[in-house]
Amino acid sequence: MYHHSCGSVALADSQSEANPGKQSSKRCSPTSPGTSPPPKSPRTDMMSPITETPDVAKGQQDIDVQEVQPENIDGPTGSSVSPTAHRKSWRRSTISRRSLPALPDPYQALCGNISTSLSHHERIVKLMEASMKLAIGRTQNQLQSVPNASLETFQKQVEHIQKEWGCLADSIHNETHQQPSSAARSSNPAVQKAMEKYQRAINRLQAESESWEALLNKHRNKAKELEMKVEHGQETGVSLESTSVAQSSQHLFIQSKPDYQAVLCKQQPLLHTMSMIMDTQCKMVRELLSIKTHSQLLVKETSGRLAAEAGFQDLSSDPLRNLMTAHLSSATS
Repeated sequence: MYHHSCGSVALADSQSEANPGKQSSKRCSPTSPGTSPPPKSPRTDMMSPITETPDVAKGQQDIDVQEVQPENIDGPTGSSVSPTAHRKSWRRSTISRRSLPALPDPYQALCGNISTSLSHHERIVKLMEASMKLAIGRTQNQLQSVPNASLETFQKQVEHIQKEWGCLADSIHNETHQQPSSAARSSNPAVQKAMEKYQRAINRLQAESESWEALLNKHRNKAKELEMKVEHGQETGVSLESTSVAQSSQHLFIQSKPDYQAVLCKQQPLLHTMSMIMDTQCKMVRELLSIKTHSQLLVKETSGRLAAEAGFQDLSSDPLRNLMTAHLSSATS
């Protein structure tokens, strides 16, 4: 009996030496059966080999533990690990993790050749020009791999775009140079006075235009009211008062206006007679002109025949003028 009890004690001692963690947990167990058991302490099975290894292998195992712990946070044992241990393990893992290389930026080279000493507009022009060249180069490279692509047409389009770009750059350059000149003009007192004068004139014209517009709207409203009254009177057959329809100061003159169409109809016979007389006079004038032409021809023919019969072959065409000039010359002498 004593030997059996000693054997059981020796077996218990050997088990306690083989598993000291379980023995410590049994010692911490409560004595009262009514209370709930406290939470279990975290297991130290994985950490115990680290403390027993040499210093050379300790650093390598620390790194291995750092890489394993972030993966096992959400595992079944993660709920038993304290938040402080989580934070420490995350910090160690982020410190030891290598950062990824930066992604290449193909557009960063566009700004490399632009000097920072230039003005804002000039830098924008340079950046736009570099972007255009980059886009043209990439498009040309892609067109070379496309079948049935016309590089000549593309080159013509590039030349057209470059011309338009040159005009745009010139306009930007002109705008940047015109801004100081406009500021200088605004600082001139004479220019300021002239601008104020023009502004006052513009305001006066705008006010006058608004007043005329208001007057026009007033008369339009009155005309609409009168038109509605006339339509209502025509539909109902009620005679309207002339005073309510014509309230203008010129309505008497308008009502006394003669009927020019009737006057023209009355004067139609007289106008017809006058046209006949004018036609007769035109015929008479044409007959007189024909008689004059025949008389001139007859006189010329008769004078030529008489000169031939008298022997005056070299007779002037205007003998009367010759006689008058000869008489005047003899009188002066």
